[in-house]
Amino acid sequence: MTQKTSSDEIDLMELLAKLYRTVKRNILIFIILPAIGVIIALWLAYNSSDKFSSSMMITTNLLSANEARFIFDELGRADSIPGLTKDEENKLLVMNFEVQQDNIDEKEAIRNIYVKATAVVTDPSIFPALEKTIVGYLNSVDPLVETRRDRELFYKQMIQKIDSEIASMDQIKKQTDSRVMASYIDPSDLYAKTVELFKERTENEIQLRDIETVHVTKGFGTLMKDAKLPKILVALSGFGVGLLLAIVLMFVKFFNDYNRALKLD
Repeated sequence: MTQKTSSDEIDLMELLAKLYRTVKRNILIFIILPAIGVIIALWLAYNSSDKFSSSMMITTNLLSANEARFIFDELGRADSIPGLTKDEENKLLVMNFEVQQDNIDEKEAIRNIYVKATAVVTDPSIFPALEKTIVGYLNSVDPLVETRRDRELFYKQMIQKIDSEIASMDQIKKQTDSRVMASYIDPSDLYAKTVELFKERTENEIQLRDIETVHVTKGFGTLMKDAKLPKILVALSGFGVGLLLAIVLMFVKFFNDYNRALKLD
């Protein structure tokens, strides 16, 4: 048993020694291939087209989170974005969407949905068209159109009813005998209720105006960044590929020589 273990250790040391001699004899390959890898990687990086990345944020309360995720998942998987020209599509390399929702009480009826769209393009001049296309597409989807129509009807009816109530209160306030009016209603309560109704009417007008379109919190084209890899990372990648190729070649050569030696034995 001891003799067998000693023999195995000798074989292993002999194998490592042969591997070391193989590497030493071909040390130029471990220098040349990584250097070639660095040169090719940098050449490709300098001669590749420019890439620019930017993000936009869309806000709406006309969709649920699940509806928004489904819509933008489908749009992200589509072959093209409806509304873009062929030339604009060719300049768009990557488009990703991320949907988030306000973290508020479950009892709230209306929640804001935030959609972050990130695009990588070869020409930043297409960002305005891309932004307009995405907003236009979202404004045209059926769930959003239906919700907008229902909310529009609700807010208009609410405003109409509030106007009627305010007009009635104005008629009461115009009565000539204020002492008669005070006998069945407190004037201060009447004025306070009028102010409250005006506030409610204004809020409904704002909501009615807001449902006309989704809101662009931040558009494309601002805070752009270069999407190409830094040159140092490109060089390291080329070096790693060249070194890996050198190791593979050396192992192939080493094991071929080792197999031939075994056959001779």
